[in-house]
Formats: sequence, C-alpha cells, structure tokens
Amino acid sequence: MAAGPGAGAGAGWTGTASVNSGNPLSSNFNPNYKIISAAVTEICNRYKAVLEFSENGHKQRALLKVEKMSCKPQLNPDGIDLPIHCYVAIGTIVKCLCHKFDESGEHRCAWYVADVLSVGLGMIDPKLLKGLCPTMFNRLGIISQLNERQGIITFFDECNTQHDVLFLASKTYVNGKRVAVKHSLSESLRINDNIYFDAVPVDLEANQNKFAWFASIAWKHTKPNTDYDSQIKDTDPTLSMIKTIIRNPKSQFIRGKGQILSIPSSEYGLALGLVNDKGNHWQSILFHRSHVSIFKFNFKNCDLLSTFQKGDRIRYVAASAPPGFAVQWVASYVGIDVVGEAGDLINAYMATSEPGSKSEHKNSDKKNKGEKNKSIEF
Repeated sequence: MAAGPGAGAGAGWTGTASVNSGNPLSSNFNPNYKIISAAVTEICNRYKAVLEFSENGHKQRALLKVEKMSCKPQLNPDGIDLPIHCYVAIGTIVKCLCHKFDESGEHRCAWYVADVLSVGLGMIDPKLLKGLCPTMFNRLGIISQLNERQGIITFFDECNTQHDVLFLASKTYVNGKRVAVKHSLSESLRINDNIYFDAVPVDLEANQNKFAWFASIAWKHTKPNTDYDSQIKDTDPTLSMIKTIIRNPKSQFIRGKGQILSIPSSEYGLALGLVNDKGNHWQSILFHRSHVSIFKFNFKNCDLLSTFQKGDRIRYVAASAPPGFAVQWVASYVGIDVVGEAGDLINAYMATSEPGSKSEHKNSDKKNKGEKNKSIEF
C-alpha cells in the first residue's frame, strides 16, 4: 500500500507536461512556463537532480535544486540543510512549475524548476491513469454566471477542456479587499469579466453536473495573502493532515470510482480506487467520516462501521498523500456509487429537489444570502 518517494514510478518513466493549447484563458499561456509531472532520472550531487518528461514525443529535461524542496515546510518542517536524496529518489514523481533554461549548461536541461507543487505521488506511468485533475492555482477564467452572492467561473485548461468553478462572495477579493457582506457581487463584477482563482475539485454528480470545482479564493487585480501550506489545527493529528492537504489547491487531486476495503474505526475508512482504464490497477485511499456524503447527507457525526461494508462501490475525490504515508491518497469526498436504474431514479429525484430544506434557508445567516453552497464540507 505505502508509497514513499520514488515508489511505483517504474524504470524509464519520462512523465508528462501540461502543454499550452493557445487558449488565452490559460495561466500557462506564456510559453516560457509550464506545469509538468516528471520523474527523477539523475541525482547529480548533494544539491541537484534531473527530471525527465515527454512533450510532443520528445524527451525534455528539467533541473531541480534542493532549495526548492527545503523551503517547503510540509517537506522539511525543521528547516534542516538536507541533501536532495532525502526528498527524492530515482523514479520519484515530482509535479512542478518550470521555466525555460539554458540547455547548453552542464546538465543539458532546457527547463528549470521554479516551484515544487507535489512530491512522491508513487504512481505508475500517469499516461495509464485516469481522473487526474489539473492544478487550479493562480488560474485565469471568465465569469459565466453571477448571482447575488455567488457565481460560476468558466476556465479552459491546456487541453481546451472546460471546467466550471463555483465561487462565493465571502471568498472574493477586488483590489485586495474582500467583497463586503452586504454587497452583491454584481456591484463589482460583471458577466464575462476576467477573474483569477485558486480551486479544489468537488464531486460533479453531487452537484447535478453544475460545477466540478470550488474556489478557495477568487480575485481581481491583487491577490490576497494566502498560506495553504500551514497546518490546519485539529485535535486529531491525522485529520489535521488530511484537511491541510485537501484544502490546498496546489495538491495533486484525482477523481474516480472504487470500493470499500475496510472500516477500521467509526471515524476512518480505507478504500481502493480504480485508477486506470484497463481496470487492473488500484490505489489506496484513506477517508474520514466528515468527508463522506450520501445523497447530500453528511456523515460527520455518524458511525462508519454501521454505514459501509467491504466491497461497497464508491465515488471519490482525493489528494495525493505525503511521502511515506501509509496510503497513496486521502479523500476530500466519498459517496456511494449508485448505478443502473436505481442511479437514474435518484438522479431524477435530486434534479427536481431544491438544495436544503425550508427550515435550513429560514435559519441561514442573512449576511450570506445567496451563498447556497457555502456548506460544502472539506
């Protein structure tokens, strides 16, 4: 189950690149920058390693320096001067932001790692994986829907795939200032306005296919100070770690289907996620009951031992677990995967039912009027 740095990549793996498709809404439109997932192929010395990935059939090399790792508090909380092999090994998968570099240098690298986004995914060749989500960090989209206190941002990724992102007024900033509680979004924003955002994925089916992402923040002109890497406090250290990862837009996320492996306690469960099209590769997922929802009912106060049994089919959204953790993914969402006629009946019912009861709307805080999806659990 466990996948530490370098595990599972396989010999000769060359990674993939998020290649710019020419869409002006893409944050990677500048051809000098790109987000890549690449494998470590060389440990040059104490301070440097080389990553390799494939772009348009050609092998590319990127130079990774240890300072890009040691400045990450989640990788090196003590700030110790560690050699690069303490962070990565041959085959370790690194997701990072790169910029153009002088290929005639000592290591023949045409790219230089500017920022490390995630380390040690412990996956087989990502070309065989399905459901990997693009990183939604410092992205630029357009406002396609706008209500009083919420709206939808439409974004096209490097493959020209459309993504719809829910954003709330309480998490929206204009000129560095958050939209005031009593103000409507339409007072400062318009349909078709360009807007920047960071976002994390949510379950599409649970939202009747209306949106697949939830914006951590959205902003125009000036981005507010954000620190996604600081540990979120919780009395349960494991849950603290999970929350920190799944709320971080820089995490590597995956969506998919799987089945329950075991329920070791009333609060935690283990699942296996099917991660390739052939149906023969599974990876381990840890989930907490607060991230389980079935037909819009959240299980944060329920006993998982009386809810699930081994083999139950599920849908999930999950983020890559940290290097050395006991599983490969930690879930931000787990729900029952209902298929066939039963699924069709439930989908039809959910499509005609209004989110939330009348009593819930009646008791909702007036200052958040219009933010119907504010209760999304993370």
